[in-house]
Amino acid sequence: MTYQICTRCGFQNLSTDLQCYQCRTALTSDSVWRKDSVLIMTRHALLPNRCIKCNDPAKRKLKRNLSWHHPALYLVIFGGVWVYVVLALIFRKSATIEVGFCENHSALRRRDIIITWLLGLLAVGSFFLATQLGDLTLAGTGVLLILSAAIYGIARVKVVTPTKIDENLIWLRGFDRNYLADLPEWHRSN
Repeated sequence: MTYQICTRCGFQNLSTDLQCYQCRTALTSDSVWRKDSVLIMTRHALLPNRCIKCNDPAKRKLKRNLSWHHPALYLVIFGGVWVYVVLALIFRKSATIEVGFCENHSALRRRDIIITWLLGLLAVGSFFLATQLGDLTLAGTGVLLILSAAIYGIARVKVVTPTKIDENLIWLRGFDRNYLADLPEWHRSN
């Protein structure tokens, strides 16, 4: 029987294992790479069991359903939003991945989700009060709160961002430098 040693924790795994039995790190080094600040992975690769924000051991896994379409498709918006939506749904590429978070970054993400929801609820409250009191200032405040919730949510809650998805590979941004440094460099021959 042949074995392979996990480079992350040193555990001895069967040669047929795709991930380490102990730390859940992907054992196949030919499935996840880095190129500058972008992580490139095969569709079925398992990411190392480390926090994507600080590279500490991950305590929690978060499943992400990603979708991407070519950026040129955004030009169709000028022809109509509904046309864009239909074409984006037709031409999008989708993938599902699991990313790891340490306790600290998991708690920070939960906090950011709560703040985003509170800003949204305050916006609804402002609109409600504006209609009850007839005060346009409160409606303006509601608009600002909705924009704040959207911007804060996009900036702080977003986990990873796909820059490209094709039939075989996924390109992602949003990983810590140290996380990426542990991965082999991408070469065009891959």
